[in-house]
Amino acid sequence: MYFIKEALSSFRKNIVQSIAAVTTVALCLVVIGLILMVMYVGGEIIEGIEKKVEIEIFFDNPETIQSSGRVTARMDKIQEIENTVRAWSEVSKVRYVSKEQALDKFKKDFQYNPEVIQNIEGNPLPDSLRVSLKNPRKVDAVANRLKTIQYVKDLAGDLDKNVQYGKDTVKRLFAVTRWVSIAAGGFAALLIFVSLVLITNTIRLAIFARRKEIGIMRLVGASNWFIRWPFILEGMFEGFIGAGVAILILVGIWRTLFTNLASGKVLAFLSFQIDQTAFIKLILLLALSGAVIGSAGSFIALRRFLKV
Repeated sequence: MYFIKEALSSFRKNIVQSIAAVTTVALCLVVIGLILMVMYVGGEIIEGIEKKVEIEIFFDNPETIQSSGRVTARMDKIQEIENTVRAWSEVSKVRYVSKEQALDKFKKDFQYNPEVIQNIEGNPLPDSLRVSLKNPRKVDAVANRLKTIQYVKDLAGDLDKNVQYGKDTVKRLFAVTRWVSIAAGGFAALLIFVSLVLITNTIRLAIFARRKEIGIMRLVGASNWFIRWPFILEGMFEGFIGAGVAILILVGIWRTLFTNLASGKVLAFLSFQIDQTAFIKLILLLALSGAVIGSAGSFIALRRFLKV
C-alpha cells in the first residue's frame, strides 16, 4: 500500500509530465493498434484471395479430340488424373468442368457484353480440371508435379499454356504479403521504442525532482528495490491509463469502420469475415503492452539513476 500511495502521489505532483506520458503512450498504442487491425483485415482479404487460387488443367490437345471413338478412353484418363490428384495431401478439392459448363460460365461472366457472346461459333472452350489446395503457397510445386503425369501430357498438349494458375500474380501476391508484414512490424517496433524513451524521460524528471528524498532514503538504509517500486508502479499506471485511452479510441474505430467494411456496406465488392475474438485479443495485448512499456521505462530510468 505504501508503494501504491507513493506512486499515486508522484503521479499527481508531476501531473503535467504524467499527462504527457499517458498521451504519448495512448497515441503510440492507437497507431500500433491500427497497424495490427489493418494487418488483420489485410490478412483476411489476402487469405480470401489465396483461397481462390486454383490450378486449371485444360484438355485441348487436338490429337485426343479429333476422333469420336477416343471419347470414352479420354474420359477414363481424365477420371484417373482426377483420382490421382485428389489423393495428394496438398490438394483439398478437384473439380471437373465440362465444355458445356465452361461455356455457361463464360456466358454468365459476359452477360452484359452480348456482342462477345454473339461472336462465338459453337463451343471453342475445352473441358478442364480445377485443383484447389489446402495451402495456396504450394501452388508452384503442385503445378510442376501435375505436369509430370503422363495422361496430363497426353490430354493437355502444351503444358505451359494449359496448366495455369496465374504464376506471376501469385508470386506478386505472396511477395506483397511478406513485405507488408515486415514493414508493419518494423514500424510498430519503432513506435514502442519511442513510447519507452518518452516514459523513461518522464520518470527521470520525477526522480530528479525527488533526488534529495531518494538520497536520504539511501542514507538511512533503504534498498534499491524499496526505492524503485513506487516509480515502477507510477510508470505502470501511466502506461495502463494510456492503453485504456487507446483501447477506447480503437473500439470506436473498429465498430464504425472495420465492421461496416467487413459487411460490404462501405465497398460492395469488398467483404470478408471478421473474428471478434481477434479484436478482444488485441485489446488485452494493448493493455498488457501499456503496462509493460510504462514499468520498463521506469526501470530503465531508475537503473541509470541508482547506478545499479
